[in-house]
Amino acid sequence: MPNEDDMDRGSRPSGTGGPASPTRHSRLRRIWQIGLEFSKFGLWVTWHRGLMRCGTHAVAERFVLVLQRLGTTFVKLGQHLSLRTDLLPEDAQRVLARLQTHAAPFPAEDAVREIESAFGGPWQRAFARLEMVPLAAASIAQIHRATLPDGREVIVKIRRPGAAAQAQADMRILRTIARTVNRVVPPLRRWGLVAVVEEIAENLDLEMDLARESRFVRRFADAWRGSAEIDIPDVIDGLCTPTVMVQRFSSGTLLDELSPDARAPAARRLVDSYVTQIFRDGLFHGDPHPGNVFAMADGRLCLHDFGIVGRVDRRMRWALAAFALAFVEQDADWVVDAWMDLGLVGAHADRAAFAPAARALLAEFAERPLREWSLSSAFGRLVAAGRFADVRLPRDLLVLTRTVLLLEGTVRALAPDFSVFEAVSRHASSGMFDNPAVTPTSKRLQYELGGLAGEMPSLLARRLHEAMGRQSIPGLRTATGGRSRADVDGASRRVALALVAAGLYVASSLLVQGGGGGPQWAGMPLLALAGYVLAIRFTLLAVRGAA
Repeated sequence: MPNEDDMDRGSRPSGTGGPASPTRHSRLRRIWQIGLEFSKFGLWVTWHRGLMRCGTHAVAERFVLVLQRLGTTFVKLGQHLSLRTDLLPEDAQRVLARLQTHAAPFPAEDAVREIESAFGGPWQRAFARLEMVPLAAASIAQIHRATLPDGREVIVKIRRPGAAAQAQADMRILRTIARTVNRVVPPLRRWGLVAVVEEIAENLDLEMDLARESRFVRRFADAWRGSAEIDIPDVIDGLCTPTVMVQRFSSGTLLDELSPDARAPAARRLVDSYVTQIFRDGLFHGDPHPGNVFAMADGRLCLHDFGIVGRVDRRMRWALAAFALAFVEQDADWVVDAWMDLGLVGAHADRAAFAPAARALLAEFAERPLREWSLSSAFGRLVAAGRFADVRLPRDLLVLTRTVLLLEGTVRALAPDFSVFEAVSRHASSGMFDNPAVTPTSKRLQYELGGLAGEMPSLLARRLHEAMGRQSIPGLRTATGGRSRADVDGASRRVALALVAAGLYVASSLLVQGGGGGPQWAGMPLLALAGYVLAIRFTLLAVRGAA
């Protein structure tokens, strides 16, 4: 099996090992180590930026070395900062995005101890064979090959002893540093250092829990079971705990070792799988760097390491699809609307603040071939444009941004001519716009009408429910003489209008998606337009009657 996420044999220690409960002496030593590393980095930056005039890229490369020496917690800090376009320039982000943790393997006796503690007995009860030499090691966990009593080949992922305690100790130190910086240097408060630290702490807690990871593995394995494109090695029932996880063994070829003929198909499969994860399932593997993906002998791609998983709700999926389509259509107003719909900005944010950035971004992209367009770069530029606006960066969107950044890097290394942006926009449109004769100018109208068709019935139902909730139940009031027959009839008519309107929305949308027949206007069937007009009229009548 290829290297686990961020796993590397015989690399430098990451500083995450050690006792389960760090002593006061070890905490003081750790504080000294952290202070010394950052002090040396500060002196290096002062010298090289002030006198040598080195660029941001060189500073970021040096910062990466510092974070790697300090271990897992600080590597996670760097990975988080790689997403913060509002704080760092793009070249620094790309350097930080390549951060990977390295660790020497821990002793086999410790691995056996963790397995026996997790399963409550000798390891021989669970396995017929357990290889004592680890297959790979990382700062959070290492993996061993094993065989179950029934002969199935598996891997055993074991959390590094002391890793959770060390991460918690590091996070306490980082919290103190962040709060001190906020007090001493007030202008830096806008960076939200305390919030960054808290988010890293939350993510580390999640990644340390192998039972949680096993649940995600099972969910992805179920979703892709029987796929001819993707393989997810499933977990073994009864052999997953917060510190140990057992999965089916799978092997293949690392992506950077594929033959030239196999690279483009692998890039397509990888992108297609992520489009499906994001737009169909709303749940995606969050770490698609080359070490976490390999090609199997039958051509399928295997994804592993589900410590980082992102979620995309229905509204965000719709906004993401609109965002990609708006770029391809070079529609700046649509780009801004989709950006606002992603929920990144507060209700009081000024829409006009993003319009110039969107127009400049589209103009810049228009000068490049489609294969050079970057979805993660577009996200980053618009986040930077709203730096002083009411911009929020929810965790799932940060995970999505990092995922797309890693995905674009992996795909470019595989097939430089393959366009992730084009593939995403193609998939986003193919499920809704199947008529090749539709003109580009009508795409937004069709897209928005499709969204209206999906949302209007539920919105209308809620509105009627609220309106009728302010009145008493018709039958009960009539029985007591408090409600007239006319009121009952009126409520019935409103419900009927609502049902007819919902049917018209759905039928008209189906006509739009299927292309329809007969005369058209602006690329849309006139029959569908007439259906929408009637549906809107019935909606207004129903809502007016319920008010």
